Amino acid sequence: MTRNTTAGTPRAAKASGGFAGGCLAVGLMVLSALLILVSFGATTELDAPDAFPGIKDNRSGLVLMILILGLAALLGAMATALRASRNALPTAAAGLACAVLLAAAGYRAYTLAPMLTCWGHESLAHNPDGSYTCHDRRTRPHGSLARTSWTLNDA
Repeated sequence: MTRNTTAGTPRAAKASGGFAGGCLAVGLMVLSALLILVSFGATTELDAPDAFPGIKDNRSGLVLMILILGLAALLGAMATALRASRNALPTAAAGLACAVLLAAAGYRAYTLAPMLTCWGHESLAHNPDGSYTCHDRRTRPHGSLARTSWTLNDA
């Protein structure tokens, strides 16, 4: 008969599990930060209508999926950091880093939300007044662009 308790586990094995968990948490935080930064960079031309005027491709759905993957990696990093370390300092540092990334993701979701109303359209334009206009680049028989008649204010 064998005894299956953690009391007999060597101290080095416990420390290496915490180290591996910490490395995994840091790796997931870095992945989350990269995905959130990519979600900001994917629509740079839409966020500055004066610098990039005109109709742009609608990548809001792709950016939303990238942002969701970044948030999933961030939640995994938070869970791994809480499980890996019972010490206050590493847990607080991981919590602070996760809070900063969560704030960045929240701001990105706030700036991305008005673009998502054009989900079914191929293109959109960010007007200088802060509104978005949805466009379809499919041409009509006489050659003009199809365009929706509503805009959304970026308040």
